[in-house]
Amino acid sequence: MDRLWSDEGALDVLDVHRDVGQTRGVTRNTIHSTLERLVRKGLVSRSRHGRAYRYAALVSRRAFIRETFDLVVSDLGEADHAEVLVGFVDFAERADEALLERLGALVALRLREREAEEES
Repeated sequence: MDRLWSDEGALDVLDVHRDVGQTRGVTRNTIHSTLERLVRKGLVSRSRHGRAYRYAALVSRRAFIRETFDLVVSDLGEADHAEVLVGFVDFAERADEALLERLGALVALRLREREAEEES
């Protein structure tokens, strides 16, 4: 998905294999199978160009992350949402101090936006 998100247009199996598969020792067949699975999951579109198919992301990286996060949190079942947030903050702190600061700034921005919406 990273490779599809980083390109403006659609890519064929050879493009993805050259850019991702070769450096990781992954065969073209594996790349093709993976792209086809992503098509079936509704994450990638496929269109025919000559004798080959070209693939493009159907969802943005942001939408994918949001949906994945929603699934993970809902799978926790009875977990307190505060515990999930604490875990997320712990992750941000371990990953990078600047990320923790950015998280704080994003929360502050959302709160200001919400207040502005409520006032209007």
